Amino acid sequence: MPEAEAVSTYALIAGFLGGLGLFLLGMTLLTDGLKTAGGKALQHILGVWTRTRPRALASGMGVTALVQSSSAVTVATIGFANAGLLTLGQSVWVIFGSNVGTTMTGWLVALIGFNIRIEAFALPAIGIGALLYLFMKAARPRYLGLALAGFGLLFFGIDVLRETFEGLSATFDLSALARPGFAGLL
Repeated sequence: MPEAEAVSTYALIAGFLGGLGLFLLGMTLLTDGLKTAGGKALQHILGVWTRTRPRALASGMGVTALVQSSSAVTVATIGFANAGLLTLGQSVWVIFGSNVGTTMTGWLVALIGFNIRIEAFALPAIGIGALLYLFMKAARPRYLGLALAGFGLLFFGIDVLRETFEGLSATFDLSALARPGFAGLL
């Protein structure tokens, strides 16, 4: 029994570290690829879409409703902000819109029955992005490939983390940690 417990602890730690590593590497590749490939043109487009708070809110809502993933929109927004293509203020309002767009997505799925799992595109995005990066001669397509591979790695990392912690809730009882008084508050 202790041997099985050690294996599951190892699997939990390995899954956590691997998933987190994939997520962070994906974010880095996405940011670097967007920064290099997008440049001034992408910064201009994003600036127009997010010029005012209502436009940034509407952009977040609309894109989230289209891609049906607030996680994808939030991650892309963080990548754009990290690359200097969006300001913090613009990013916050896009993420607010993304949260509202998640509700719209629920209504669209309920009304139309249309559902896309963004995680299903992670491995193809990594493959296509890597091929573009390795075999394209021009800089812009190469770095768009890098960004696409980063986007796929990021979602692959999220999926690894989700799978790693999926069964943990059944085996870990948080109520056992409850304590009275100040210690319980901590």
